[in-house]
Amino acid sequence: MKLRYLLLLPELVLLFFFVFPIWKRICNPGNLAGILVCLFLLFVTIFPRKFAHIVQRCWEPLGGKIGLSAVGILLAAGLTFSAVMSVQMVRTICTKPTAPETVVVLGCKVRGTRPSRMLIRRLEAAQAYLEENPDVLCITTGGQGAGEDVPEGQAMRDWLIGHGIAAERIIAEDTSKDTQENLEHAAAILQEQGLGEQVVIITDGFHQYRASLLAKRAGLQSESVCAKTNPLYVPTYWVREWMALFQLLVLGHG
Repeated sequence: MKLRYLLLLPELVLLFFFVFPIWKRICNPGNLAGILVCLFLLFVTIFPRKFAHIVQRCWEPLGGKIGLSAVGILLAAGLTFSAVMSVQMVRTICTKPTAPETVVVLGCKVRGTRPSRMLIRRLEAAQAYLEENPDVLCITTGGQGAGEDVPEGQAMRDWLIGHGIAAERIIAEDTSKDTQENLEHAAAILQEQGLGEQVVIITDGFHQYRASLLAKRAGLQSESVCAKTNPLYVPTYWVREWMALFQLLVLGHG
C-alpha cells in the first residue's frame, strides 16, 4: 500500500511541470495532453481497485475486448514512437557545428515589438555564435502574427543590431508563418545571395530535430546550436514536439 503511494510524488511533480506553464500564458497541446495523462495516472494510483473493476467490466463483451486490445496496441505504438523521437531529438541537440556557416534563427513570439523571453534566448545564442564567427551572416525568420506590431524577423534583426551585431550581417525574412516556411524562405534567400546550402539552425533544443527534417525538405544541410530553454517548460514543449513530429512523419503535414 505504502509503495503504491510513493508513485504519487513523481506523478504530482510531473503534473506541476505541465500545469505551471499555463500561469505564464503557455497553453498548447503539449501541456494539455500531459495534464490528462498525469490525472489518469493519479486516478490509477489512488483507486487501483476501481480502475481494475472498470477494465474487467469493459473486457467482458467481445466489443470491449476488441476496444481494449486496440487501445493497448495504440498505447504501445505511441510509447515506441515517443521513445524513438526522443532519442533522435537528443542526438540532434548533442550534434555541434563542424564549421562556421550561415546562421538561421527560427522565429518565436514577439510581444508588440519586443521578443518574448524564449525568443530572446534564441537571439542570445545567435549573438554568441556570431561574435565567435565574425565572418558569418545571419538570417532571422518569421512573419507578423496576432499581437505582434512588427514581423518576428524584423524584431529579431533589431535586437541583434541593438546588441552589437553589424546590420550588414543580418538579413530579415519577414513573411513566413511557421517553421517550414521559415526554412523554405531562408533557403530562397541563401540561393539569391549565393551563400550555399549549409546552415546552422538556432532554436530551442526540443525543436532542433524537426527543424533539421524541415531544413532537409527545403534543400538545406543543417547543424544545430541550441538556445537555453527554461527547464520548467521543457516537458510541455517536448510532448508538443512529439505531436508535431507525428503530424510531419506519419501524417505528412509539416
